[in-house]
Amino acid sequence: MTVRSTALALVCAFGLHLAFPLTGWWWLAPLAIAGLTASWSRLEPRWAALVGFASGMVFFAFGFSWMGETAGALLGPGAPILDLGPALIEAPAFAFAAWVTSLAARRCDVRLAPVAAAAAFTLAEVLRSTGVMGAPLEQIGVAMIDSPLRPIAAYLGVYGITFATVLLGTTLGWWLLDRHDARRTRTVLAAWLGVAACAALAWAMWPARHYAPPARRVAAVQGGIAQTLKMSPEGLRVAVERYTTLTVSLAPRRPTLVLWPETVITTELNAPRPDTHDIAMRIAKISRDLDATVYAGSLARIRPSGTANAIFVYDPHGERGSAATGASGVYAKEQLVPFAEYVPGPAWLRTLPYADQIGIYVPGTNRVRTFDGATPLICWESLFGDIAHARLAENPSLLLIATDDAWFGTTEFPYEHAMAATVRAVETGRWVLRAGATGISGIVAPDGTWTQRTQLGGPAVVVGDVGAPAPGPYAVLGPTPIGMALALVALMPFLRRGPRRT
Repeated sequence: MTVRSTALALVCAFGLHLAFPLTGWWWLAPLAIAGLTASWSRLEPRWAALVGFASGMVFFAFGFSWMGETAGALLGPGAPILDLGPALIEAPAFAFAAWVTSLAARRCDVRLAPVAAAAAFTLAEVLRSTGVMGAPLEQIGVAMIDSPLRPIAAYLGVYGITFATVLLGTTLGWWLLDRHDARRTRTVLAAWLGVAACAALAWAMWPARHYAPPARRVAAVQGGIAQTLKMSPEGLRVAVERYTTLTVSLAPRRPTLVLWPETVITTELNAPRPDTHDIAMRIAKISRDLDATVYAGSLARIRPSGTANAIFVYDPHGERGSAATGASGVYAKEQLVPFAEYVPGPAWLRTLPYADQIGIYVPGTNRVRTFDGATPLICWESLFGDIAHARLAENPSLLLIATDDAWFGTTEFPYEHAMAATVRAVETGRWVLRAGATGISGIVAPDGTWTQRTQLGGPAVVVGDVGAPAPGPYAVLGPTPIGMALALVALMPFLRRGPRRT
């Protein structure tokens, strides 16, 4: 029994991975979760946790395979080892879900066991996706954002889609364990019909279905510069010429806002040096000539000994906040990528092999995060639903996502990252303007529709119109109540002291 259950769990964990790009078979997610539920439910809790951990290792190792395109170059043929590091950190989420599923199978009412299992799985996703050490990757709700469940995100966020998807799977897997049990049959039918009804009702009442006609012209510039060239001594000159030329070409289309990707300018733009001053003044002049606010991704010195990943805001009608740069404002990235942009923990970790290759950025502490109705999210930050929701306190009408996905080549991550932009648009009810160094760039409407979209690859510009927000209830509710409700439901197996009779 243990061997068969383990084999089934590992196969289904790989099947769950196939719901994500590059395959994108989102319909496979509930079926894979059904198999996981069936296998975990057959095992005693401690064995279920171990098999759950192994399932998580398979799922996340494949999900993080894009790491070979980044830090993998340091290890050469040993690059796949890097996939196991994040998998080891994230796999306990599956172990927790498996443990609760096994307990629920033994302690809960037949009709409630799959509900508790779905809540535990989703709660684990919430916990691993939150905080400075959180990794909001491989979220089931993101994989399902292009499914008919999309409207649920306007009411319950990405975790609402995750819970709905997992509930479909847990009830199906629970029923497959005993197809002759009438209560299980009624439970699976009620769950599938209930999720379908909720999705249909959410779609019917979705404010974003009737958003106001867009009236503000915006643009995003995609330089299409490969990472090897960008980080070379020649890269800065090429980037300045490429981005300024493409931006000047936008003049006939008269955008009021232009977004450049993350760290286009690979030096501290506010450094007191003649070369950086000349670049800054060049961008400021383009902003005035276009009569458009330019958001330029760069590096910034924000402390005497700290460099930040930043966006400089050039507003032709605003006051110049700095004579050195001519910029009206600066936004410094607040949520850095651990073990990529900085090393969390004590200083001696820097002495470990390859640790000197990790960035030395410091997080920003911005007093202003919204400029003229637009709030920027730099790369990693756009994956965190709680960060995007917190920005709504400043009531922006437009979310800007500046990212450098050139690090990840043509792996699944650039596509999954772009799908997160769809999620943020639906959750917040805001328009999203996304600029990727090598794609994917585009404009996303509040209903998650991409009105403009580029492919991965070379230079491109995106020009289109954006409009007023069309928020749903989640824009007010936020993720905290969702997480609390999931925790309460996941506690159900612990409310009984002994196992139920079977």
